[in-house]
Amino acid sequence: MLPLIVLLATGCDDLGRNAAKVFPVLEKVNEDYAEPSIDCEPPYPTPSPRSNGIVGTLTCGSVIEGNTSNGTKLWGSDFYQAAHCSVERKQWEASPELIYKLVVPANLEAEVKLVSDCVDLDLVGVGWSDDRIPKPEHGRSITQCDMDISRKGGKLRLNAVGHDWTYLVGVDGKAGAAGNFRLSVKCYTFR
Repeated sequence: MLPLIVLLATGCDDLGRNAAKVFPVLEKVNEDYAEPSIDCEPPYPTPSPRSNGIVGTLTCGSVIEGNTSNGTKLWGSDFYQAAHCSVERKQWEASPELIYKLVVPANLEAEVKLVSDCVDLDLVGVGWSDDRIPKPEHGRSITQCDMDISRKGGKLRLNAVGHDWTYLVGVDGKAGAAGNFRLSVKCYTFR
């Protein structure tokens, strides 16, 4: 009876998480009841994007933590639709994104995983080898784009057949969302 009283005495926002501590099966019913696997406060330090808009480089085995609040606003719904990343319009232009460069070695597949328990951030992978960041007018030039708009993160599988392949990996929010995240890259033999 005491756990129930403790649950009822807490605020409504924490009720689900507190209930899941007593009844772990509730995490399977609603993933929002699970404890965050990353810290939500304070903001993770993140380098500012360089002049070309790229904040850093990812490689196989990378694990980075960052915060999108000091990102750029180079991509949005118009870009994601032009590049055929997503048919949905989610007000991405209102949120800053961080863009990383990832070169996948020949005949490997990179699994890029985003964890964003604190805010709703999305993951995008764009096949692109130019030094400048693509814009909506480059949509026809983009031959590969994939996006995971799952809540609390997501994952992409980006591969390179026959030769190294360069991707831009973006972490973007919707409707002004910005916050902490963890991004990891694991590579596997593809062929």
